[in-house]
Amino acid sequence: MATDAITLSVDLRTALGKKNRALRRQGITPVHMYGLNEDSESLQANGRELISVLKAAGRTTPVTLKVTDGKDTVTIVREIARHAVSGVVQHVDFQRVDVQQEVETPVPVSLTGQEEAPGTSGGAGAVTQGSFEILVRAKPFDVPNEIVVDCSGLMEVDSAILAGDIKLPAGVTLAGPSDDRIAWIQPPRVSADDDAAATGEDDGDSEDAADGDSEESSDGEEE
Repeated sequence: MATDAITLSVDLRTALGKKNRALRRQGITPVHMYGLNEDSESLQANGRELISVLKAAGRTTPVTLKVTDGKDTVTIVREIARHAVSGVVQHVDFQRVDVQQEVETPVPVSLTGQEEAPGTSGGAGAVTQGSFEILVRAKPFDVPNEIVVDCSGLMEVDSAILAGDIKLPAGVTLAGPSDDRIAWIQPPRVSADDDAAATGEDDGDSEDAADGDSEESSDGEEE
């Protein structure tokens, strides 16, 4: 859960549209704040400080925007626009949140215990991850940074863990579909050669050999 306060100093932004390019050349990134039935605000932040905050907060930890000559506002990161080629952050949207009201937000999912799952014993199958995040509902400071799912209880091939099976932290409830498959044991793929061997099919060489034997036998009978 989010325990450490993350803050970002921002200034009011007057440069709009194409003028934002000049800001970026100066190491300043345009940001936008909206929500809670208040007017949206065009802001700007130091690019390096913003990147540091994004790495620390992700999409789950609240960020307090400290507006110069303004009030501090608790927000969460909603959208990050990046340059299509370089991947450099071009713009960030922050949504205002009431710390006493629940929000819905996606949380990353990571797996553990894959190798201990009985269903993988002897090469019977491998743990496969289907969903890499789930949608939860919680108060902003109760949203976990990630949800770790233990796969050691997957007993057999085709065993699965659904979103509704996950035990969530106190104060956190599932907001997305409960039947989403988070992880399951996938049986090994069977190659065409293995499939032919399993069904007892002869290859082309065997057929040719059989044909040759028949021809020799026939010639012998004619003589």
